[in-house]
Amino acid sequence: MHPILFYAGPFPVTAYGFMVAMGIIAGTGVVLHEGKRRGYDVDTILDLALYLVVAGVVGSRLAYVLLEWTWAEFAANPLAVFHIWEGGLSFFGALALCLVVAAWYTRRKRMRLTRLGDLLALGVAAGYPFGRIGCFLNGCCYGLPTTGWWGVNFPFDHVLRHPTQLYSAVFGILIFVVLWVSRKRKPFDGYLMMLYLLLYGAYRFVIDFWRVSPETGIAGLTVGQAFSLGVVAVSLLVLWGLKAGLSRR
Repeated sequence: MHPILFYAGPFPVTAYGFMVAMGIIAGTGVVLHEGKRRGYDVDTILDLALYLVVAGVVGSRLAYVLLEWTWAEFAANPLAVFHIWEGGLSFFGALALCLVVAAWYTRRKRMRLTRLGDLLALGVAAGYPFGRIGCFLNGCCYGLPTTGWWGVNFPFDHVLRHPTQLYSAVFGILIFVVLWVSRKRKPFDGYLMMLYLLLYGAYRFVIDFWRVSPETGIAGLTVGQAFSLGVVAVSLLVLWGLKAGLSRR
């Protein structure tokens, strides 16, 4: 693991923070490229991107703290809540708050959320793999023990474990490719946004069979799997509703 990439003078540049930043840059670049093709104003896209970056960081950190921390951990060092460069972000939390902010922004600007959501989905999908590579370098979000030759020895316990961060990065790349190929022949606005949520929920449900995650105590499901099932169900319902609305026109 390489949690610190290099030092800028006395300041450490963490691998996690660096890769998340690269993901934000990559995602914004994809949104700008595709947004120009679709006729969006560049300033509008950059304005929204700034809101979403802040919302993503706040939402992901808040969800992680609520789900992963005990009260004793928080009370011992409450300022550690702000140490996002050390890892500890929940992608579900980021998605939730970003959707709220995107809905607010499109309403304010009198834009269609479904149309803009398709564009944003491409950016989120493009940036996601970078964050998971950052997790691997940081040594967080690791997997369960394995006897496979591909197992990685994480330094905290010297046990071969599934490199679920790399699995996630590969899944993320595949999801992005599917969305990118589908972008020019989507059947209706909102399709790419819901397709992304559907594919992400399905992948996350599967990956948690190998990932160390808190359990719900219900049917052996992890918290991540429970949220994933909800995301998949909602995505399918919205896709059905959007398709039904299209057929009635």
